Amino acid sequence: MSRFLLLVFTILVLVSTCWGQCPTGSPLKGHNCGRGGTACPHHYYCEISPVDAYAVCCPTHCPTGPPLMDNTGTPVYCGRGGVSCPSLYYCEIAPNDAWAVCCAN
Repeated sequence: MSRFLLLVFTILVLVSTCWGQCPTGSPLKGHNCGRGGTACPHHYYCEISPVDAYAVCCPTHCPTGPPLMDNTGTPVYCGRGGVSCPSLYYCEIAPNDAWAVCCAN
């Protein structure tokens, strides 16, 4: 029985360290946005593995700091159907097209 528990623990550690990673930043701990889960909170998006092995909430931030916010405190959306970023900003788009925000140059 102890070998089985050790095996399960090892697999869980490997899964948590190798899968579920965000392209930038760290996943929101204790939050599942996949099937049966809940929507990600404000300023996060759901990153789902190509084989549906995990679904984690990843931050929608820029490499240089927080994205440009509108007057309601929401990141300015610059993706398909969104607005153009103002001068001194560029549009940073998630690898899976889940978000697009204006980041400072």
